Amino acid sequence: MNNIGDSIGWLERALQIIEKYKVGTILKSFIILILLAVFVGFLKNPTYIFDKYKEWDDARHTELIEQRLANNSKIHTICDRLLFKVDASRVLILELHNGQMGDGGLPFAKATCTYEALNFDVVPVANQYEGVNLSLIPFASKLFEDGYWCGDAEELKKIDKSLYYRLMSNSTEHFAACVIEGVNKPLAIMFVSFPVSNPDHNCDEVRNHINKTALELALLIEMSNEAKNR
Repeated sequence: MNNIGDSIGWLERALQIIEKYKVGTILKSFIILILLAVFVGFLKNPTYIFDKYKEWDDARHTELIEQRLANNSKIHTICDRLLFKVDASRVLILELHNGQMGDGGLPFAKATCTYEALNFDVVPVANQYEGVNLSLIPFASKLFEDGYWCGDAEELKKIDKSLYYRLMSNSTEHFAACVIEGVNKPLAIMFVSFPVSNPDHNCDEVRNHINKTALELALLIEMSNEAKNR
């Protein structure tokens, strides 16, 4: 009964205050009290807000790094899966960076190999594709125009002698390449190399596998780039 009486007493006081003052005045007073409390708290501990923001930013940064590492592992797994599905010797992913789109549609960019999957007894060549200037590779222009290419390295002589000799030095006689497209711009170039031209090799079947893989990789690379840029 005492509790009920106290509650009624508080209710009566509240009604009296509301009756005496306008609701708008009460709300303004309440907001002013909150602001005063925040101001006093800030004076007592001026670095509180910055400390809390730093804690949040550090936690977010750690989360993004973990996400990027997880995505990297997935990308390696996807490249390995493609490698053995199409019986290739090597899969290279060259990510684009430091570039803008030119009038002809070719990014004025450099490309660096960030992922490499290797078949048995195949020597890695990723270090040969670091900071490659795409303006020095005529084949890149054709690839960005067509989106996909598949054929013998010998056919490359007419398009890009420099890349032809580089591929031949890596024992690549047959290869496929495609552009990995992001939401707003191309993200990377994928090279899938084969050591010897195989009469049973089906370029159309290889293309289906590569295009499917490119879609999977586009999402993961986009997410990894977002984490890297944070």
